[in-house]
Amino acid sequence: MGELIRTVLSQNTSDKNSLKAFAILKKNFRSWYSLLKVGTKKIAYLIRPGGLANIKAKRIKDILKEIKRREGKIALSRLKNLNIEDSQEYLKSLKGVGPKTAACVLLFSFGKPVIPVDTHIFRVTKRFGLIGKDLDIIEAHETLTRIVPRDLIYEFHLGIIEHGRRTCKAENPKCGICVLYKLCKFERKIFFRKRS
Repeated sequence: MGELIRTVLSQNTSDKNSLKAFAILKKNFRSWYSLLKVGTKKIAYLIRPGGLANIKAKRIKDILKEIKRREGKIALSRLKNLNIEDSQEYLKSLKGVGPKTAACVLLFSFGKPVIPVDTHIFRVTKRFGLIGKDLDIIEAHETLTRIVPRDLIYEFHLGIIEHGRRTCKAENPKCGICVLYKLCKFERKIFFRKRS
């Protein structure tokens, strides 16, 4: 359950901010049940370092209520026995949970071989031609999960994010120091190679 809440907090903000907001929640609430007992305004106040606090507070509370209604408890343990598609559909049926959030929960909490596609993965895999230029983010989730070997998904995910943060940045990529330069299909790599 923690991974789901942490990932909701990570939506549209940096890891630093979302981790701070998550730590505050964990410090103030001994369980997800105790979080349900307080008002949305208090939750929003506590998670404000994560950004979009009012939206995320309502989203988190609604998700917890819905899981409790469906399962009779606040737990996602049923996902362990479901196949990937059914697990994804269950999670995406929760308001505020999209493909990336669902994939994060399945990969990091249950070890299921799915790739969460964030902005870094989307950008880097397009530049390297792993996914087509015209694919949207939902198609990218499906394509990458299909083409990356299952036993490498976790490492692939973390490695591509790191490469996107340090080298293959959205603006001013460091093509001049990129060890994967020769494999890259990014049209403007020559321009950026000269600049870095």
